Amino acid sequence: MKSISKNINSDISQKLFYLIVLILFLRIDLVFLNNTPTGGDMGAHIVAIDTFIKDFMPNFQISGWSNDWFAGYPLYYFYFPLPAIITFFLDVIFPFGVAFKLMVVISTILVVYSLEKLFRKDSNKLSSIGATAGLFYVFTESFTIYGGNLASTLAGQFSFAYSLAFGNLAIFYLIKSNNKFRFSISSIFLSLCLLSHLIPFIIYIPIYGFYWLFKKENINQKILSITIFLALVSRWSISLFMNLEFTTNMSYTPFTQLEDLIKEDILPGIFICLALMIAKAKDLIKYKSLNLFELYLVISSILLYFFVPEGALWNGRLVPFFNLGIIFIMFKVIEIFVEDLNLYQQGIHILTILFLIGTIYCLYIFYDRWSSNESYLNLYIPIIFLISIFAILNLKNVEIQINLLLVSIIFSTVSFLPHWLNWNFTGYEGKNDWTQIENLYSKLADLEPGRIMWEPNSDMNKYGTPMTLMTIPYFTEHTSMEGLYFDSSITTPFHFISVSGLAKRPSNPVGGLSYINNQFDQGVEHLNHLGVDYFISYTEEIESKAMDSEKLILLFSSEPFSVFKVNSSKVELIYQDIKIFSKASTQDGILSSILRDTDINNFFDKAYESFNELDKKRVIEVSNGMNIVSSKKNDLQITDLNITNNKISFFTDSPGELHLIKVSYFPNWKITNGKGPFRTSPSFMSVIPDNKYVEITFEKTIVEKNSFYFSIFSLLLSLIIFIRLKQNAKKT
Repeated sequence: MKSISKNINSDISQKLFYLIVLILFLRIDLVFLNNTPTGGDMGAHIVAIDTFIKDFMPNFQISGWSNDWFAGYPLYYFYFPLPAIITFFLDVIFPFGVAFKLMVVISTILVVYSLEKLFRKDSNKLSSIGATAGLFYVFTESFTIYGGNLASTLAGQFSFAYSLAFGNLAIFYLIKSNNKFRFSISSIFLSLCLLSHLIPFIIYIPIYGFYWLFKKENINQKILSITIFLALVSRWSISLFMNLEFTTNMSYTPFTQLEDLIKEDILPGIFICLALMIAKAKDLIKYKSLNLFELYLVISSILLYFFVPEGALWNGRLVPFFNLGIIFIMFKVIEIFVEDLNLYQQGIHILTILFLIGTIYCLYIFYDRWSSNESYLNLYIPIIFLISIFAILNLKNVEIQINLLLVSIIFSTVSFLPHWLNWNFTGYEGKNDWTQIENLYSKLADLEPGRIMWEPNSDMNKYGTPMTLMTIPYFTEHTSMEGLYFDSSITTPFHFISVSGLAKRPSNPVGGLSYINNQFDQGVEHLNHLGVDYFISYTEEIESKAMDSEKLILLFSSEPFSVFKVNSSKVELIYQDIKIFSKASTQDGILSSILRDTDINNFFDKAYESFNELDKKRVIEVSNGMNIVSSKKNDLQITDLNITNNKISFFTDSPGELHLIKVSYFPNWKITNGKGPFRTSPSFMSVIPDNKYVEITFEKTIVEKNSFYFSIFSLLLSLIIFIRLKQNAKKT
């Protein structure tokens, strides 16, 4: 009994040790500061999640429409709602900024936890080597956007981190758990994996399906796992799949070189893996230390990296899975060496002392690197103290000593993550130049709410992120043309073409487009085409060009910004020549969005070709051979225009005429009295109202309603099967 109690206490102490060390490194002191987090994409994600919390959840929605970015876009139709849902529940207790940062930190903790679980031999006992492997994985710094590691999470890829963690937990419960409902629990985590991010789900589903098919289990348990999965994901995933044609293909250029897959911080691990695997080949085979899962991760990553069809998946996203497979193999082989060392009777004490010396030396390197920053040391000294004390208390435990040495090496090699944590979590308000943004936003508040296009510039990182002005909808009543979730809006390409002519150093993120760099006058023309109300310049060069433009009116300057009025309209008559585009089938629309090179005609290609000729012609998508004619007049009187996230309404003096509404098209928009909306170039809606009052509402489609009912049906079926299984268990 004493031995069992000692093991339990040791397990708890190790769990607490790893958890405390990790949350201290993640700057828990800054997490609970009531500020607005920033840094990379993270500094803009706050806009979408804030909209979700304020507008969607009170109405029991997981997706809807937002006018915040890109002249309107479907929010959480093509992006992933689970992190927003988690933030919503945290926001009930904490201020929004704290809730958001907690959500981010939890994602990293879950990644480490999920990797540790997969290393367990006893499903209920912590694997210290697994926890160390988890730390090694999240602290890799060789990539900052692909997902999974802490660097990517701080850049805004927390959805990917959640998905990866839930995918790992789904595999764990399927292959290692002794819980009698392990298939059901596993299916819940697989559902959460999909609701967090699509890419880890796509990578994990083949190996998950293999295990699911060949693992022996009661057929009713397997059926229950299917119904639970369908109940949780049907509403969101079916809608995503059926609307794929309304996403933007970002046309990322695939990598072709092996060095882009194998990063420098994982390369030594590959050599260590090979050497250790050769040295311990017999033990690996004898004890079946390697699972199919980690081998699948490595092999599938390599094959997909070089052979995935262009456009279906950006192969840079495979790096996190390749790293994960290599780290799994490396640490499992290390685990065998640790077990061998435990068998030694002589010299083991000398080894543990050497490990302790190595640990202290690495901790000194860690301290020396960050000793110049007092705010870092407030939490890093406790980390050093905890590791040192834990090492001394377990001096005779060779396994713990090796793990602590590895943990210390990991901390000693970290180069920029502390800076990024400090930068992100001190928030916008902690930046020296934030007062410039506050002054700008304060003056914008005096203007009538409108749509704003602003000059992008990487120098704006001094405010927290180059994407700082994406927060215009968060801090003011205005909307921003530029935002995140590029793939989610069909207006995205046309915005970036337009702003490329209005910026000194445009970002031009969408591949395959003909940008208009340095063509300021053409950019100004597009401001009107996109229904922009205000333009904000940042550099002196662009400010000077805006001053010289007859189509822009200076409203005010707020160093270093200048704000100009654009004389544009949100609703106008279509008097231009009309080119009819026959609506493609749903199947063709989905295929053309998944695969870049197809022979399928799509609306975007036609709209893109005519973008510079919008004053002369418009492309309109219709079905069933419907005939549409342009208006015979160009003058229009619009009153009481109101655009919200669920309704567009106005009075027109020209009923029966073809009206262009400069809000992004999406099939959920329905007109009450009239025809349309029709998708109209570049990416907007057009309608033919039957009377003077026009009302267009954002409604659930038949697909969404039916998928919701299907989810409810699957949930009820799950409950019935679960109750029967419980009853049968009692009988036996």
